[in-house]
Amino acid sequence: MTGTGTDAVGALRWGLQRYFPVFLACLLLGGLLAPFAVLRVESPAEADALVIAQRLDMDLEALARYGEAVFNNGPVAQAVAGRYGAGGDFQDVIPDRVSLLATQDSIVFEVTGRDPDPDVAAGIANTAAEAFVEELNSAGVGVGIFAVQSPAVPPAEAPSGTSTTVATAVGIAAGLLLGLVAVSLLLVVRRPVITPQDAEEATGVRALGVVAVPGTKRGQVAPPHAFAGLIPVCRRLLALSMPTILLLSRPREESARRSLSVALAQILMRVRDIHYVGAPEDEAAVEGAHGDRPGSPRAERLPAAHHRQGADPDMTVIDGNHPLALVQPPDVTASVLVVPEGISAAALRTAVVEHLGGSAEPRILLVKPAARWKGASSDRAAGDEQEPVHAEQDAGQRI
Repeated sequence: MTGTGTDAVGALRWGLQRYFPVFLACLLLGGLLAPFAVLRVESPAEADALVIAQRLDMDLEALARYGEAVFNNGPVAQAVAGRYGAGGDFQDVIPDRVSLLATQDSIVFEVTGRDPDPDVAAGIANTAAEAFVEELNSAGVGVGIFAVQSPAVPPAEAPSGTSTTVATAVGIAAGLLLGLVAVSLLLVVRRPVITPQDAEEATGVRALGVVAVPGTKRGQVAPPHAFAGLIPVCRRLLALSMPTILLLSRPREESARRSLSVALAQILMRVRDIHYVGAPEDEAAVEGAHGDRPGSPRAERLPAAHHRQGADPDMTVIDGNHPLALVQPPDVTASVLVVPEGISAAALRTAVVEHLGGSAEPRILLVKPAARWKGASSDRAAGDEQEPVHAEQDAGQRI
């Protein structure tokens, strides 16, 4: 097989399917936390008191800067904290709870108090304004005389913050973005192998394709036609013209490999005389599906020479769990490493080095889970429901 690997869009699409729980968690996190935060965070009410210079003895241009210096000097914050509490760090009373607006070339100062309670907000503004006037007048001659022109009154209602609907929409959008970032980060870190081209790019070993392996009940074997993508894989294996096919895998893929080896042998038996070596129950499933009895579908397809007592088989299929797998001559063996779709590139390279070293025809086969098989077990001839393998026309081709 040749071609380029999975593009960014294809990888992201696969990642969203594979890591959908992560994406969904991020989406729900944003959609739920945003309204919760809006409900928990109260928008403070604001009330304003005005302080005016009744007589000004200093330069008007310097008044704004002088007023800010007096306001921030400490006595105003102490007066507010002493009566209403600091509401946190004393250093944050100004400007969190009370602030001053000093407009350049104006004799009016605006003192603003803030608190979730409108009455407390007005009280803070008035307390701060009185303390501010007292400090301004304490300077005496040379500055002027100041007074509270307009005391603060509680606002009619607290300003409305962000609505819950808007906060939910923004939270969902943020969760969507967070989910995409999380999935993209997982893809970048793991570099999953999704297609046969990805496997070849990561390892330099050719891949046979992708096969969907259906789940079954314990002790049940799905028929070959339930393994989507297996027919093209059989054609490519036949084109290798190797007398032995050895299926290998990591321990965690053993179940998928065993099911795949049985289905593979059952399909190849339609065009070749196959000897299957594996677990006793798997061998029974293979022999039960295609017995060498006269009139069976297999017997009708094979030349008469293949049914002679003691005749050598055309091909041997060995499940990697069998001890015989350890003594196969590498120059006459096609070793097929079964790995799951989405395996990380690093893990795949490690598995290739561990299992495929020295093989004359190493190959990689990606498997992915398919829908659970609910039909009858594969204890009958499966050839009648299968697409033809056409081994003869592919025999001279190589992948």
